[in-house]
Amino acid sequence: MKNACIVGFGAIGPVHAKAICELDDINLYAVCDIDEKKLDIASQKYDIVKYTDFDVALKDDNIDVIHICTPHYLHVKMTIDAIKAGKDVVLEKPVALNNKDLELLIKAYNEYGKKVCVMFQNRYNAAFKKMLEMKKSDKSLGKFLGAFANMRWQRDEKYYAQDDWRGKWNTEGGGVLINQSVHLLDMLLLCTDTPKSLTATMSTKLLKNAIEVEDNFDAIFEFEDDYRAAFYVTNNYAYSVPFFVELNFENATLRYADNVLYKFTKNPADCSVICADNTNSPGKAVWGTGHKMVIDDFYKYLEGKNNSYLTLEDAYLTTNIMHKMYKSAKNNGEKINV
Repeated sequence: MKNACIVGFGAIGPVHAKAICELDDINLYAVCDIDEKKLDIASQKYDIVKYTDFDVALKDDNIDVIHICTPHYLHVKMTIDAIKAGKDVVLEKPVALNNKDLELLIKAYNEYGKKVCVMFQNRYNAAFKKMLEMKKSDKSLGKFLGAFANMRWQRDEKYYAQDDWRGKWNTEGGGVLINQSVHLLDMLLLCTDTPKSLTATMSTKLLKNAIEVEDNFDAIFEFEDDYRAAFYVTNNYAYSVPFFVELNFENATLRYADNVLYKFTKNPADCSVICADNTNSPGKAVWGTGHKMVIDDFYKYLEGKNNSYLTLEDAYLTTNIMHKMYKSAKNNGEKINV
């Protein structure tokens, strides 16, 4: 049985804790947070060792796996420190705030030989997995014509005011793209391929006086097979809606919306429900339902019980493309060759 230590018990740390405690062969051994109030919340619910100092926690030989659930700017350094200390890591998004840090992380990962599991939990959503399967195998759909991805969430001033690191370029790394919709970007790229080029723009429409970063982002991706994908996300909607991904083919449309996969043909009345996600899982439905499955796969891999998990390599394309999108947007929509 592996002992886990969650570092950061804010918004997402408790989701990891709940998932761990619902799984066999994993022990929630410790929680580390500089905020003692958050540690008290964790200790009231779980029988844990409490740490306020990350460096001290890394010296605990009882800890096998570190879950990095801290503010964005700490992810790379904490992950590198953890693997240097001989710990395997579950890393929340974003993997890195820029490509320089991404390469530093990959260098350390290759050097020290420990495993890093990335939390792209939406890959495990049942309806989304079915969409990918149908795109690959259902020849009746016809030629693939293009894709569209949309996110409409709500993040107000109160959300950003709850933590000093939010809403700032140096500590959050961006806004709606890097924080809320990087998962949607990952899903879109899984549905398509590596784009040959991209053009992006961003803006801050409602929260100009509250944040430095963007609350709206859009992009167009062009691909070698002569099709395009469009991407539009906002944090200014009335409430948060589950991710929307649409794949268009010459004979039909596959639409993932409201955690359900739909199929439409050319007849507008011809709509069928293919399958739905199981939203009875730790976290919010709009976050994706796969946290527990990602964690389970990783620990089973570490125990030699399966042969795959979401690796750092799996996150490379999405993270690299995200950074190129910011580069384009910061340069007035410059076309970036990928």
